Amino acid sequence: MAVQIREPAVSDMFYPADPVVLKDMLDRFLDQAVLYPYKPEAVASPHAGYIYSGPVAAYSYKQFLNLEKKHYTVLLIGPSHYVPFEGISFGYYDYWLTPLGEVKVNKREIERFVLENKDLPITLNTIPHLKEHSLEVQIPFLQVVLDNFSIVPVVYGQVSYDIVERVIDGIKNDRDDVVVVISTDLSHYYPDSTAKKIDSNCNNAVESLDISYLEKCEACGKTGLAAVIDYARLKGWKGKVLDYRTSGDTSGDRSAVVGYGSYIFYRDT
Repeated sequence: MAVQIREPAVSDMFYPADPVVLKDMLDRFLDQAVLYPYKPEAVASPHAGYIYSGPVAAYSYKQFLNLEKKHYTVLLIGPSHYVPFEGISFGYYDYWLTPLGEVKVNKREIERFVLENKDLPITLNTIPHLKEHSLEVQIPFLQVVLDNFSIVPVVYGQVSYDIVERVIDGIKNDRDDVVVVISTDLSHYYPDSTAKKIDSNCNNAVESLDISYLEKCEACGKTGLAAVIDYARLKGWKGKVLDYRTSGDTSGDRSAVVGYGSYIFYRDT
């Protein structure tokens, strides 16, 4: 059987296609981010073009430097922007390609989960992944901060957060070699001051582990965010806002902005 490779869809648009330029940009973002004393069980990271959201995303990925040196499976979960569908779609490729090289997909983990959860609305159809940027923009960051990892890519369509939470539980399952990455931007195209008021609800949901705050949060990946917040609550983890900005902070245009949050969920030791 031919090797299935997911080709980049948004390189040279959302991030540089030149590997040297891309690596330099990521290194610069990571150098500017603060390293906190938290080992990530899960993070949430934005998915806009790097010039807008990269400095914020770097805060999530900086914390991966606190992880031990070993192989990790990274469960990537993000919303579908282009293909409407019900349920969740696993990115059932062999490899995921970025300008920094190939990343192996943990197909064995996908197959195990699908066989054990036949009641869930799951598809291995990769069409929702072909043009989707919400997961793609996370991977170059992972390639810089992790030496040895594979991914389980999940894009969701119309689905309740508890279904996504079951995916987290089934693959994370208290394992310290699995890290969850939730991809989400926050509010879209409000004046800067309005966006920050709306996004405060998202930030409060994370820090209190209370998904009721999400009723007034306008994150495009709110389903995934709700899933990881509720899962963190059940596991007794802590949630923290690592960084929050709007595109106005990075572009200077505050008339109609997008909100970006970097969140971490960790065990309180």
